[in-house]
Amino acid sequence: MRKILIASFLLLTGCNAFGPPATKDWGRGDTTPDEAAADLQSCRHAARAKLAMDQQIDQDMGADPTGQGGLANNLAQYDTQKRYNDMVRDCMLSAGYAPASNPTP
Repeated sequence: MRKILIASFLLLTGCNAFGPPATKDWGRGDTTPDEAAADLQSCRHAARAKLAMDQQIDQDMGADPTGQGGLANNLAQYDTQKRYNDMVRDCMLSAGYAPASNPTP
């Protein structure tokens, strides 16, 4: 029971910690800035849902992210953030958007 509570807490705090990808501004010739922002929000939501599902699968398989130590947890958090940013970027690119200002890494 304690592991479930810890995992749930980490999931909730982890999802809230995810910031926007390196490129905030996306453009597509046939959309307004409001439409682009709505599409970006949709991509962010889909990425968070996918990561939450992956975490649930890992938990069901018996993976214990809290038992690995500080460095391993930091690396896992970095990897999760990178995956989140990549998923959002890929979603926006597949919707026909291009970065409006800074190129994505």
